[in-house]
Amino acid sequence: MTDHLRSTPSYGGKLSLRQMMIVFLLVISGAVTAVNGWIIWNSWNSALNTARDNAHNLAQSLSRQAEDTFLQVDLTLQDLRDRIKLIGLRHERNGYLQSMLTERKAALPQLSGIFIYDAAGNWVVTSDGNIPQRANNSDRNYFRYHATHDDPGVHIGTVIRSRSSGRLVIPVSMRLNNDDGSFRGVVMASVSLDFFRTVYGYYNLGRQDVLALMQNDGTILYLRPFQDSAVNQNIASSPLFTRLLKDAPSGTAIYKSALDGVERVFGYASLPRYPLVVAAGYAKQPLMQAWLPTISVYIALCTILLLLLMWLGLLLLRHISLDLANQQELTRVRDKLTASNHTLQSLALIDSLTGLANRRHFDLWLQRSIERSQKLHTPLALMMIDVDAFKAFNDRYGHPAGDACLTQIASALSALPHRSDDLIARYGGEEFAVIMPGCSLPAAAAFARRAIAAIAALQIPHGDATAVQQVVTISVGLQVMTGGKDALSGPRLVAEADNALYAAKRAGKNRLVIYGDEPDNAGPSPED
Repeated sequence: MTDHLRSTPSYGGKLSLRQMMIVFLLVISGAVTAVNGWIIWNSWNSALNTARDNAHNLAQSLSRQAEDTFLQVDLTLQDLRDRIKLIGLRHERNGYLQSMLTERKAALPQLSGIFIYDAAGNWVVTSDGNIPQRANNSDRNYFRYHATHDDPGVHIGTVIRSRSSGRLVIPVSMRLNNDDGSFRGVVMASVSLDFFRTVYGYYNLGRQDVLALMQNDGTILYLRPFQDSAVNQNIASSPLFTRLLKDAPSGTAIYKSALDGVERVFGYASLPRYPLVVAAGYAKQPLMQAWLPTISVYIALCTILLLLLMWLGLLLLRHISLDLANQQELTRVRDKLTASNHTLQSLALIDSLTGLANRRHFDLWLQRSIERSQKLHTPLALMMIDVDAFKAFNDRYGHPAGDACLTQIASALSALPHRSDDLIARYGGEEFAVIMPGCSLPAAAAFARRAIAAIAALQIPHGDATAVQQVVTISVGLQVMTGGKDALSGPRLVAEADNALYAAKRAGKNRLVIYGDEPDNAGPSPED
């Protein structure tokens, strides 16, 4: 009897341990299920975020393309309007105007034609020289707009069918005025819808993915892959126009399309210069269909593993192993995220065009250098550099050539010998800046003169340059401050270097001017 009573606690202990093991296994099973559910959910969110990034990048790219397309037409119409103001619309001038319109149309592949109408809407001159009898466009919306509005800017209308070519076009027009400001007529360039059809056709998209060019009131100008019947439809009720564009000019969102009700991951961007919006949308259902096969394999494997662990009763040990593996994976993910964050932080301080430090990097480095100069009582040199006659260069050779010119100048400045503490930055537009901590005035001036010589040595042709060699040159303004209590603030140091730069510009460009010196005493540039 005594032995039997003694054995009961042992039996009860075994049952308790078994129950605890069952509870433990259930807890572990639930935890594993929850973790895998989180991983699956996170994987889907990652797929959506990737689609968001792709849609946003695509929308930004297409908005830049659209802005360049309409900017070229805008500049062409401005030029034509200025010439018409000078020579008038007299019949004897029509041959000259027609030749000029033909040349402008040939230079812009997006154009279907260029037309000039008088105040009554009659055709005066066309790029193809063809003027049908009694041709009149006074009934067109864009013509009526200019007849009733004195807005001198460009007007982008809804899609119309051209009366000269029969094709769908986007009218881009500008008002012509008499000397007294009264309505004189309209100059109009028709942008072919086929141009956007071709450009948007370059992108490899799914059957339900869309690319759209719209006016900012929700009117569709072009929508891929929809038929032309979607053109000029208004989707102002879409969340894009009711909410999103009011919050930010660009971004991403997931919502159902107002046209077909398909839920898509949208990226959108409005054009800074023109009342247009570009959107790129990836259908959500195909994204899920592409994601499911991969995640289904993962789910199946996890389910089999979990069943095996429970059946063998080794869930605890296997969970420990899985936990360690998960911890290692999480550590790797964390390290990757940390590295990615460092990379993103570095990219946020780099100018995307030239590869130099950007304005934000410049501001941070200048403040740090001033504090160091105050603390160590060392000098600090700041150079402001501007490309001479760069607007004329852009107007003559085009913005792509201007970007290439800035890239070459940035490379040449970076190649000049300098210390690791020196910072060469793109300050903005065609302006660069160099911060040289601990640099004396003679050393900084010598660097500036080498920079002027290096840019001139690039021999970048510039037909509108004031330099004798007709090449791209730079002007440099220099200020060197002493350290300690006499240190200047960042804005004042920039302002004084800028004043020296403007003095160099006024003195003839392609030279260095030191703040406080007269331009003539600042020393000639290497070109002089």
